[in-house]
Amino acid sequence: MKPKALITILLFIFVLLPHKANGGSKTGFITLKERTWDGYIHTIYRGNSVDYRSTILIGFVDSLMDAQAGVKIDIEVIRKRGKRFNIPAPVYYHMSDSGDITYDRRDYDPKSGAPFKEIYIKLRKWALEPGDEIHIKIYDHINYSYLFERYIPLKIHGFSGNFSFPILSVQRAGNHPGGLGAGISYTIRYIRWERSLSNKLGLGANFSFLDFDPGQKIEIGLGFVFSFPDDLIQIGVGKNLTVKKDSGYYFLGINLQGIKEKIGL
Repeated sequence: MKPKALITILLFIFVLLPHKANGGSKTGFITLKERTWDGYIHTIYRGNSVDYRSTILIGFVDSLMDAQAGVKIDIEVIRKRGKRFNIPAPVYYHMSDSGDITYDRRDYDPKSGAPFKEIYIKLRKWALEPGDEIHIKIYDHINYSYLFERYIPLKIHGFSGNFSFPILSVQRAGNHPGGLGAGISYTIRYIRWERSLSNKLGLGANFSFLDFDPGQKIEIGLGFVFSFPDDLIQIGVGKNLTVKKDSGYYFLGINLQGIKEKIGL
């Protein structure tokens, strides 16, 4: 497959990838924060990810612009392989301008020191993993109107490594036709809690199975790989360790398994 044709296919796949809504209407009364496993607190802005070891704090800073209001919260977990389940959340039946509320939650402990107007989601308690996603929806419990929605992806913040298994379009050095190959890539990324282009980029090594010489039963290549976004597309160079002449090559790879997980197949 020629690189131009492969690039066209990749752009088509990117267009087809689902782009989730990440907003809502009245959101000024809600705060989303992350308490990290090492004690830091960050505000979760639209587009931010959260470390899977952290705790998510949902806070209510004001009333809903009315004399009183009720709030219902749905917290859904979307597993990276498509399965879903809900995390139980309390219902605020009354929230007034004075700040006094009726907190309807059976497991609330008054001695815990937790403020009434904050909900804690301890992600490790629910055995969540990198690649999962939290879907938070908040409704007006009295009028049943939609107020707020946010998708929060879970990742490993800091340095992390990942294996992937791309299908490769390989171009051998010299005057040789291109061909296909299969690869195993290990890439390292540094992921920050805030939205950043660098979160999508990876650098690592690639181990490839090639087909340069029909007389060779097994051909193995080793090289460097650059990946984006989230290891879905991979570009690299390498050397075929089992042939002597024109052993260098470059490749463009597609991580089909990663794309399937991205679109929920």
